Amino acid sequence: MEPQVAREASAAAESAVARTRLTARDVASVFGRTARTLERSATLAEEHAERRERAGRTEAAAEERRAARRAHAAAARARAQAEKWLKQLEGRETEV
Repeated sequence: MEPQVAREASAAAESAVARTRLTARDVASVFGRTARTLERSATLAEEHAERRERAGRTEAAAEERRAARRAHAAAARARAQAEKWLKQLEGRETEV
């Protein structure tokens, strides 16, 4: 391979790696924000459940508690995805 072609290929590869790192950081950030939002949603559902319970609306309270459990589970999945992307990013940075 000619030196100029090799330099261009190397520069293109470095650019692709940099873009991939930025994308991985962005994706991890989105999953992290999603997890925080879902946790807030779960907290609100729990608060609604407590109010409905105090008002004697036990069925509505139970539905809010189910919604809170689903939101907590979704937040856990989002956190796991964020961690996965960050670990992949860390692995990539040590390889280069």
